[in-house]
Amino acid sequence: MKIKLNLLVILVLLFTMTSISNASIDTVKVGILDDVEEFLIGADKGVKVVLDNGVEFSLTLADGFNVSKNNDLIYFGKNIFQEDKILIYPVDSNSLISANGRKYRGYLEVLNHDKGLTVVNHVDFDYYLASVVGSEISAKWPMESLKAQAIVARTYALRNMKSHASKGYNLSATVRSQAYKGYSFEHPRTLTAVKETRNEVATYQGKLIASVYHSTAGGQTAKGATIWSSDTPYLQSVSSPDDVSPHYSWRKEYSKAEIERILIKKGVPITGLKGITLEDVGPSGRASFIRIFDGNGKIYDVDSSTFRFWLGLKSTRFIIDNSTSLRLSNLDNNFTFDLATLGVENAFTTAKDDSYQFVGYGWGHGVGMSQWGAYQMAKDGYTYQEILKHYYQGIDIIEW
Repeated sequence: MKIKLNLLVILVLLFTMTSISNASIDTVKVGILDDVEEFLIGADKGVKVVLDNGVEFSLTLADGFNVSKNNDLIYFGKNIFQEDKILIYPVDSNSLISANGRKYRGYLEVLNHDKGLTVVNHVDFDYYLASVVGSEISAKWPMESLKAQAIVARTYALRNMKSHASKGYNLSATVRSQAYKGYSFEHPRTLTAVKETRNEVATYQGKLIASVYHSTAGGQTAKGATIWSSDTPYLQSVSSPDDVSPHYSWRKEYSKAEIERILIKKGVPITGLKGITLEDVGPSGRASFIRIFDGNGKIYDVDSSTFRFWLGLKSTRFIIDNSTSLRLSNLDNNFTFDLATLGVENAFTTAKDDSYQFVGYGWGHGVGMSQWGAYQMAKDGYTYQEILKHYYQGIDIIEW
């Protein structure tokens, strides 16, 4: 008996988002805290508070103070308000404001939602991008890799500007959108990368691309359809020179009992783990799904990305076995991958009878630009346009 578990829906909206013109974007609203009960606010020279009803007042902050929620009320230091939203500006427009110790440009908006307080940073779009570049990769990397990151970040932001509208902001500060860590992660070099690529975006047939990216491909990126079952022409499997990455190769071992506990906790009613195989393996060495066999003859198919997250694996480019070759199945043809084909010769050690050893390459979903691959290509003299056109096939770099 085979049971199909389609348990992960990842980034489907990336392929359906309504884009927005860069010319209309001066500031962006970034969700920096979601549904929290309280947070600490601070500013060097005090803040101006504007209530939803238009009332304004100023506060001087020494060591900062807590903003918290109790039922429908917002406790703002010693003040109590029943407001749907509160705006908080630094008194000096050139100074910074902080939330939970992290400094931000612009101003903050506090939204009073049923589940808690949501804190939104209103910030200049270019400063946002400069921080994203510095949050995603090192500002010390070659300038062409910083420019490539700036363009994919800008393209991503413009394409997904309405993705969190229901929460009251444009983009999340987490990897649900792209990492944004505020002022401290800006750098003169990331600001330069944003400035020198201003308004440049990646398009395919006149539309903004889904500019997905990841840390390390492990030598070969994945085709978009391998991960998201949507055939996107520019998201093809390409070679990636990212062996310099500290995440290029990895290994992790679990006992059978540990895997059983994880599967049961995640809703797979397994009775005695008997085997795990990789199914529908693509040219990049990534399986589309994982097949799990239990002691009662039942078979459970789990999306490989779901399985990866359940077990805390760095990527879906891995093998599971204790032999020198591994038979993997493809939905169209059966074939055998030798471990050397996957680049893991001499990297495998025999697992214990009651455990599974996962030997893998790369970090992240593997689709689109590898950040470490971009680093190495820039080191090798490639321009940011060449880097982007390698990872996103058939695209154009244009001003938007």
